[in-house]
Amino acid sequence: MAMLFCVALQIAWLIQLFHAQQVQVRRDLDQAVGNAARMSDYLSVAPGHERSENFRIFFLSTEWMLIKQSFARLRGRHLGGSFSSQITKDSTFLKIGINMANNKVSTKKQRTRHIFDEGETWESIRAADKRDLKRMDSLVGKECSKLHLGLNGYHILYDYESGKPESKTDWEKSKKADYRSQLYGYNLNFFLHTYQLVVPSLNPAVYYRMRYYLLSSLLMLILTAVAFIFLFRVIRTQKMYSQARISFAGNMTHELKTPVSVVEAAIDAITRYQLYQEPEKLNNYLAVSKSELRRLTLMIDKVLHLDELDNGGIKLRMELYDIQQGLESVVASMQLRNPKGTAIIYEPAEEPCFVKGDPVHLGNVFYNLTDNALKYSGKDAVVTITVKPKNEKIEISFQDNGPGIGNIYQKQIFERFFRITDNPDIHNVKGSGLGLHYVKQIVEQHGGGIHLRSFPGKGSNFVVELPAYYEL
Repeated sequence: MAMLFCVALQIAWLIQLFHAQQVQVRRDLDQAVGNAARMSDYLSVAPGHERSENFRIFFLSTEWMLIKQSFARLRGRHLGGSFSSQITKDSTFLKIGINMANNKVSTKKQRTRHIFDEGETWESIRAADKRDLKRMDSLVGKECSKLHLGLNGYHILYDYESGKPESKTDWEKSKKADYRSQLYGYNLNFFLHTYQLVVPSLNPAVYYRMRYYLLSSLLMLILTAVAFIFLFRVIRTQKMYSQARISFAGNMTHELKTPVSVVEAAIDAITRYQLYQEPEKLNNYLAVSKSELRRLTLMIDKVLHLDELDNGGIKLRMELYDIQQGLESVVASMQLRNPKGTAIIYEPAEEPCFVKGDPVHLGNVFYNLTDNALKYSGKDAVVTITVKPKNEKIEISFQDNGPGIGNIYQKQIFERFFRITDNPDIHNVKGSGLGLHYVKQIVEQHGGGIHLRSFPGKGSNFVVELPAYYEL
């Protein structure tokens, strides 16, 4: 909702800015055409007055443009005009005349006689008008370039006296244009036409002027979207982490309670039934108690080592370690405590397999993987543990006949607190979600790696690879 509000706010601001820029472009076009008309007027009468600065200032002034435009608006009153100048050593005399017809409608001959000097022909006047029109177009283009107005426009000529357009097609088309300038005269010697600039669309110039605003708005929206996405992910991660911690607390409580209950039951049986008189049963119960206490110690160690795992790893005590001897000890312990119907098949390598490692933590790794394989495979669990030397590495695989793990979970399975929740067979098995995370960290600290090969319904195979150690 907040993101939509930001987008709506940016769009509203850009629309308002767009309209403001349209108004500004129209003002700039008015200025460009006005400046071009003033310069064209001056150039039409400048010959002979090049050295007169006052002459130039007058015809390029805003005041002169206002006088001329006011005069142009009176053409409907059948007014004609004339202009002449006389240059002396000290001054220039200007004569600007206004001719008014006596009748309501004046003929072309009458107007021509009043406006133009004798000896001039219509052909010469029209040729001069075409030349001045080209100059006006050129000046308008230069003025637009100065104001960075790269627009595709065209001009319409109007009869000076009647005010009618010479091209009705262009005039009809101009009704839909975004911009139409005022009517300007462009030659003080001949009063034949007025000039109007027409621009069909102002959008290219407006968008060009807004380019930095558009880019900044787009960048702002992208940054806002990225910030929201990041925020949502953080919130989601925190929520998942919070739920995982709650689940972890409940599962860990259960996990800690189980071995304590088993040891308590074993001690109670020993004292109640005086099993010290039956050495075989006594050793059996003591072995079970020892195994459960070992499991309890392992779970406590995993919790205590959480911070160490996240801050660079656990401090290992490296020494020469026999992989197969360690696995034999783990298998013997697990066979003692597992119920009937489960089986652990151990397939050692024919040659010795040594690594440089920490015996305690590597033993915990093997215990974790074997315990997981038994727990998640159900009542008829069959776990096969295989040791193979392979390319200067030792490969230990823990294959089970459980329900398997889907592809979508295989990358997450080693994350802290992660447990699969959509499989009823797995969800009913209590666990802390720390075992595989701990296993991965310890294996990587030993310079090895662990990966999973699993398909739903076909069991799972956790493969650990550790660098082999050979004495030189």
